[in-house]
Amino acid sequence: MKGGYSVMRFSLQRTPDGALTQQVQRCGDFQSVERAFDTARMEAIREWYEACENEAAETPAVRQIQIKDTEWGYELKREHLVVTRYWVHDGSPAELPGLAG
Repeated sequence: MKGGYSVMRFSLQRTPDGALTQQVQRCGDFQSVERAFDTARMEAIREWYEACENEAAETPAVRQIQIKDTEWGYELKREHLVVTRYWVHDGSPAELPGLAG
């Protein structure tokens, strides 16, 4: 049974020619919005932790890696660039009275 809420991971990846491209991955379906946001937060924290470990191993310079809480979910930022988003998508949005679908 498909859940009412999905967690989607949007990330930037470098192509062989060096350009950035977006990839999308579904991280799960959930019946409650709370469980979906909990999952999005935990995935963002996991990825943040891994990024901090990798940055420390690769470069001695301190770089800014942060998680930003948004109304849609969570964003992982390196310096000022959003590199990953974990967003919650409502699979059954509310219907507005008087509007035909």
